[in-house]
Amino acid sequence: MTNLKLKQLQHEIDTWKRMLSFMEEENIHLKNRLSDVLKERFDKKMLDCVEGFQNRFIKGDQLLSLLKKDLADLEKSIITESSIGEGINKNTDLAIKKMRIAVDKTERNFTTVNCDFNNYLSENL
Repeated sequence: MTNLKLKQLQHEIDTWKRMLSFMEEENIHLKNRLSDVLKERFDKKMLDCVEGFQNRFIKGDQLLSLLKKDLADLEKSIITESSIGEGINKNTDLAIKKMRIAVDKTERNFTTVNCDFNNYLSENL
């Protein structure tokens, strides 16, 4: 594998790490905002929706945790395979492609949850 391709993969991995960390931090802010809303204005009519958002935030945390673990494993595989000098094997190449898709999908889902939550609060507070 060329040095340029390794640098590109490392750049991509670093970008994914930053994106996942950002989503984790934002998810914390969303949960804190939810808590603030409940402290300031608790309305039983909102309970089902609020609980739904809380569940979505928790599922987001779980997904981000799994993605970070998978990303760490992928990075180890790339480092190991590149140090051997034989290049990236097909399984690792497939894992890279799957990670691209998973991070993209996670980012889109996160944006949707974030927008849904903010829209809900705007309409119901």
